[in-house]
Amino acid sequence: MTIDNIIAGLGLIGIGGLLKVGFDYLIATKKAKTDAKQEFKEKRYKAIILLCYSLVYYDREKTTLIINRPDIQSKERLINEIMAEFINMSLYASDKVIYTMKKFIELQNNQALNNIALSMRKDLYGIRTKLKGDEFEISVKFD
Repeated sequence: MTIDNIIAGLGLIGIGGLLKVGFDYLIATKKAKTDAKQEFKEKRYKAIILLCYSLVYYDREKTTLIINRPDIQSKERLINEIMAEFINMSLYASDKVIYTMKKFIELQNNQALNNIALSMRKDLYGIRTKLKGDEFEISVKFD
């Protein structure tokens, strides 16, 4: 082997190392962005689903709602908050979540709430499911 071959070999190893470091950096950056986006969506979806639940069961949940969100003192204010969340969803939610949220705002019932939960679940985790919104209906009698 000549000196030129040795220098070329060492240069090739150095370039390969630099390329690996560059690719690792790009992959790590993309993963960090994806993880941050996922975490943000989870937080927003959890807050939204609780607001929607509070609207469907407003008479039962209004005291808890006022304790946790003292700025929401009426059903109208709660609906305004849900509408604001709906507008914000346009920045991060899937089309399916936006459609089911719109339907919830129009109907404001338990079936629409369950459909939102299913669409958010699929958007967050990609879960394929055969569940339908009515399968969340549970009859519980309170004493």
